[in-house]
Amino acid sequence: MASPDGIGDHKTGTRQCADNTLRWRNQPSKLSRAASAKAAALEAGKNARLDHVVMESDLKSCLWNPWGAALIASVLVAIGLPGCGGSDDDVASLVRATEYGRIEGVTESDGTAAWRGVPFAKPPVGKLRWQPTQAMDAWTGVRSAKDFADACAQIGGLFGPAPKGKDYSAVWETFYKPIGSEDCLYLNIWSPSADATKLPVIVFIHGGSNVVGAAFDPLYVGGNLAKNANAVVVTVAYRLGVMGWFSHPAFNTGDPLRDSGNFAVLDLIQSLKFVKNNIASFGGDPDNVTIMGQSAGSTNVNALIVSPLAAGLFHKAVSLSGGVGGSAPTAAVNKANAFIDALLIKDRLATDKASADAYRTGQSDAWIRNYVMSKSAADLYNIQVDPTGGKWGTGSRTFEPGSTTATLWATVAPILDGTVMPANATTAIRNGSFSKVPQLIGNTAEEGKLFSSAFKIDDYTRVKWMNGTYLGTASGLKLEDIIDSTIVSPLTVDNYNTYTFNNANRVTPAPSITTATFWNLSNSSNAVYYPQVPLYAYDFKWNKEPAPWNDVYGAWHTGDLAFIFGNFTLNLEAFGWSDANRPGRLALSNVMQQSIAAFIRTGDPNNSTLAVKWNPWTPTAPRRIALDASLQQAIVAEE
Repeated sequence: MASPDGIGDHKTGTRQCADNTLRWRNQPSKLSRAASAKAAALEAGKNARLDHVVMESDLKSCLWNPWGAALIASVLVAIGLPGCGGSDDDVASLVRATEYGRIEGVTESDGTAAWRGVPFAKPPVGKLRWQPTQAMDAWTGVRSAKDFADACAQIGGLFGPAPKGKDYSAVWETFYKPIGSEDCLYLNIWSPSADATKLPVIVFIHGGSNVVGAAFDPLYVGGNLAKNANAVVVTVAYRLGVMGWFSHPAFNTGDPLRDSGNFAVLDLIQSLKFVKNNIASFGGDPDNVTIMGQSAGSTNVNALIVSPLAAGLFHKAVSLSGGVGGSAPTAAVNKANAFIDALLIKDRLATDKASADAYRTGQSDAWIRNYVMSKSAADLYNIQVDPTGGKWGTGSRTFEPGSTTATLWATVAPILDGTVMPANATTAIRNGSFSKVPQLIGNTAEEGKLFSSAFKIDDYTRVKWMNGTYLGTASGLKLEDIIDSTIVSPLTVDNYNTYTFNNANRVTPAPSITTATFWNLSNSSNAVYYPQVPLYAYDFKWNKEPAPWNDVYGAWHTGDLAFIFGNFTLNLEAFGWSDANRPGRLALSNVMQQSIAAFIRTGDPNNSTLAVKWNPWTPTAPRRIALDASLQQAIVAEE
């Protein structure tokens, strides 16, 4: 578990400016029209005064007054100056200038520099709900970036954030409850040191079916990866579920961005714009940005690859346990109608799907807009769950009105709208209409074990036992304590492995997703991209958790993330850490981090820690590197 952070000292004061300075008002040729307009607006609105702007060749120091902080940041970014804001005092105190204003970070216990809860867009609240992402308003003074922001609104679950102020051992307290906030568009930055410069940048997009998760999850804390890969690591938040993807004709305005319904994709694009414009202040190279995502985050990575609006904002991509995907606009509208119908039934304006459909279609667009906009985030998320439902009476996801299979919780992401996303993603890729960047693709050998439908215990008990294994409060567990032998019968490890791999033994209920499904998606996505970009792939096989978790989960979906980030602490994966497997897993983590470090620099993951050559993936020779470890050492082989 992490120790408290050491907070760097912040010193205020003036900065002395040298000779040969030029007043910005007299140098319009050095400013873009947009920067000039923004500067003028800021000066008029905030009575800000910028004393001097100098060209980089003339820079020795700067004088600015505190009211001009946001103005200086925006002007410096606009004209491309990296510097008028890098005194030794500010480096020591971790004060950095962004295009919107100055922020102050913290020094982590491992010596890395961190800036938490950095706003990259206006909060999408009130009238900005279900609107395209908008640039953040500038601020004056120094804004604290020492604490994580709230997670985006969601229903709590295994992959959701723990209650505020508590660690992952308390995550069960959030299950089947609305948590988070609509004000959530923030990112977090880790740099190996306060004086780092021109380092490769990793922008990580968390998974969670695009309905749950947080950029500050303890699994994704970026300091260890930043230090060991010598890179700047950024984790970003984006609107989730119904807040992130919502398309309905009643809300259409004729603006193709607004009408796309792809608000979460637009959030991610805005975060990449922020990185491009500001990451140099944190030691990163804006011309060497790698986007990385896992599961739904991988789907979003692929969405960014094919979105014309994201072109030029990144240079490499890491796609973990996902692939190319998307939903038709008609499916998105149907999902929106299901939400409206569920609200009508909840408010007793209808009793079932038929009467809800009739009531809804009888209303004007204005009525529908006002009705849905009047609902709080809690209203929109509470209808997605029944806290007393399910097999054990401890919670379940509710179905769309009239359905016995489709849940309100599941989302339609991304939407193939034709503007933010192409109308057909695979066709766009085959036609070469995508960002042609090198790709690193990862899968785990037992993806489907996360999605088993054969658990014998409810989510509350399962996560308490998982955490208890790490904390020492649960022991002596067996496979049959966790997996129901009346579902998988006979309950043997081989039989359970078959069930989660492809359910060839035809067990009912089937896993919601099998390992084979993930691998088929990965291989089909690779085949679409080939041969237009380099493709490198791995198979993560580590399953040395303490029993029975090595059989219950093994190399499960998400199992590679702790190794990539180097976070062997109290998190989703903590049940897997033991003193016995420590040497091997740390060695494997080093191999994976050094492979990431090589890839983000060169587009090729080969490096000196690998025992074999990592050959590219091709359809005729779908080579992958197998990443595993014994209890004592890493084991790397080609398969």
